[in-house]
Amino acid sequence: MRVYFSDLTRPKQAAKYLARAGFELKLATVHETLASALGYRDWHELSTFTRPDNSAAEQDISLDDVLRVIFKLADALVLLESDVQHAVSKARLLRATPWSIDDQMALRASIWRRRLFGPPGRGKSGTIVRDIAYGSKTPAYLRYPGRPTYLLFDTGFGERADFEVVTPRSPLPDFVPSRIWLPYGVWTLSDGSEVVFSRDYLPLWRVSNERAERLAPWLWITAIVDEAHFLSPGSATWAAGAARERAVAYLQRHRISELPRLTDIMPHLFERQVESLSDGVARLYAAQRAPEAAPPYAELNERILT
Repeated sequence: MRVYFSDLTRPKQAAKYLARAGFELKLATVHETLASALGYRDWHELSTFTRPDNSAAEQDISLDDVLRVIFKLADALVLLESDVQHAVSKARLLRATPWSIDDQMALRASIWRRRLFGPPGRGKSGTIVRDIAYGSKTPAYLRYPGRPTYLLFDTGFGERADFEVVTPRSPLPDFVPSRIWLPYGVWTLSDGSEVVFSRDYLPLWRVSNERAERLAPWLWITAIVDEAHFLSPGSATWAAGAARERAVAYLQRHRISELPRLTDIMPHLFERQVESLSDGVARLYAAQRAPEAAPPYAELNERILT
């Protein structure tokens, strides 16, 4: 599979984002790796195939081909698939128009299925099961079976008796739990910027001067002067209905269609020693190849990391 371009703008931008995501990655190395993943012998060949009138540059690339590019880049550059997805998406490498939030979640769920969980099966972690307690038939990821059975719902962790969980004959659709991507509220900081936070009050995004940046979930945000929530007054429902609509509208208003770094804790949520999302964040922090310095408006969240 070869991806065509009318010029080098998008490949160059993707290469810059990929280099920033890595540890001591040289831009020249990223150029060559990127060219190979896109179906070329090297960066020079990629550059010779770009032309303004190239109609193939508007090709519609399939999900399988997008995944193939992401996996090749992640493996060759030793990057998280999520970081590659973010770089590819932000640079609009494989599509001239931005992916929607739903597109991003479908892609991330496919990455998890192929790289983290594998094919679903009865009693297998990562399989989408149904919780039949109280007649709900709510889908959930099976964390691990037993008595009790541990689940990951759209809204967070849960436990059920083993007879309250069934594995459908036909696999249910994978999903990205709202608990790790959907905004719960917004902090306003003393510098006028805004930080979007999750249901567990973990930072997701910082919005400043109409630019949004992903935040590490192990940060403790300081200099907060105001706090607002997307919940309706008197309601506890945050992942559905009006609250969800307001949260998604905020993301769309600020042109945020990627997924936050908090979603990177997903693999850790299936470890038996992890009992909360904070535990997952601590595991993610410990897995860093190089420590990140906290920005001026934040410090490390010692409540999570100690």
